[in-house]
Formats: sequence, structure tokens, C-alpha cells
Amino acid sequence: MAAATDDLMLPALTEKFGERPDGHLPPPIVGIFSQMKQEYASARFMLFEGMSSTRVHFSDRGVALTDTLDYPLYSLASERVRTAFRTAYSLLDKVAFLVDRYWGLGKAPDRISFKNVWMVENKARLLPQFQKLDNLPLRGLFWLSKELFDDQLKQTTAADARELHGIRNALEHTYLRVSVGWAKPFVINGTSNNGFGIAVGSDELEAKAVRVMQMARSALFYISFAIGIEERKKQLAKPGRLAGSMPLYSLDHRRKRRDSF
Repeated sequence: MAAATDDLMLPALTEKFGERPDGHLPPPIVGIFSQMKQEYASARFMLFEGMSSTRVHFSDRGVALTDTLDYPLYSLASERVRTAFRTAYSLLDKVAFLVDRYWGLGKAPDRISFKNVWMVENKARLLPQFQKLDNLPLRGLFWLSKELFDDQLKQTTAADARELHGIRNALEHTYLRVSVGWAKPFVINGTSNNGFGIAVGSDELEAKAVRVMQMARSALFYISFAIGIEERKKQLAKPGRLAGSMPLYSLDHRRKRRDSF
């Protein structure tokens, strides 16, 4: 039954006394990791619902839309797939933000991405903090970032990196035309993306969403394991130091419901 649960957690974290003004609280890293896990679990379920839906949802009824004659796919199910893709892709950038904060890189938060967090600012050169760091999970996270495309850092190890980047950009900023999968090869300009927006078939979008979801899942594993290695290094560096502890408790499932106050 272990495969049916999401029990991945961060290791025990060590901080210097007085390192943060809110020292009585758990480190912020605990909260952001829980938030990322929740976003991943929610996006994964939305993707499942979007891919398995076979009925017209009641929220789709009464919504007047135009048939553009290219077999467009407009539905709550389709929006769930779109949202799952966007959420999973954004999780990778949030993992990069966590890398910046935990390893103290000092990058501007609004300029951090999963692709560039490892590099010297505006240069395709690895940061000195990572050049000789003995941390295999972190190295795995770095190579996972190589599967994405970036306008400045164009080198990638994945053949579909530019496609994923284009779909994400269209979902966030422009227009992603989604047609029913079987009809995509037969619609007018169905294979051309140099017109108004980007055109994809529903089956292609679902496959890409699964792909990004798998990357987000791997990133969560890698960052947890990488932090675990760094925490073990801290313990081995000063084995006899005096340290206090603060227990953390699991969130009660009843606290997960929306409530009125």
C-alpha cells in the first residue's frame, strides 16, 4: 500500500540558534515543501479526472461557445489537463526557489527558474557552490533541469524540451488551440504553429502533461534526498555539539477542509 500514499517528507533540519527572527517556528522550508506536495497531489488528481472524464460536466452546460470548425476541445475536463500541466511545470521553478534558499545562492526571486538557478547570473557557467559539491541527488536534480528549454540556456538533453516550453508559454501567455486528438491531422493548418497560437491534439496535450508531472515528481524526490545529504553532513561535521529539538506533527485531515470563520 506504500505506492498509494504520498509519505515523502523532508529530513530533520538543523539551524543555528537565532538564525531567524521567528526562531520559535519551524523553518519556512517545511511549509514550502508541504505546499509543493499539495500542489503536486492536486494537479495529479486533476490530470486523472481530465483524462478519464467521459461526460459533459454540469458546469459546461449553458456556456455559449463558437465552433471554429477545427474540432476544438472546450470543457472542464480539458481545463483540468491544462491546469495540471501548468501547475506541474510551475512546481519545477518552485523547486529551484527552494534550491536557492537552502543553499544560500542569493538570486533574485523573480528571476529564478529551474533551468538557470544553477548558473552564474546571465552566464552559462555553473555556480562555484555546485562545482565540487558531493551530493548525488542534487546532481540528479541538475540533470533533470537539462530536460527543459530556456531562451538564454538553450542546451537541453530532451528532444521535446522546446515543445514543452512552447506549450507552457502558450498556456500562460498566448493561445493554445486544442483539437480532439483524432481530428488534429485533418483540420485546416492543423500541423502549423506559425499562425495564431499553437495547435495541439488533446492526446498530445495529455501525454505532455503526464511527462511534466513525472518531472515534477522526480524533482520533489531529488530535492528531499539532496537536503537529507546536506543535513547529514552538518551532523557529521560537529557530532558533539549541543542541540535542541522541536517536534513536528502531521496535519490532521480534518484541517484540510474549507471552513468558515
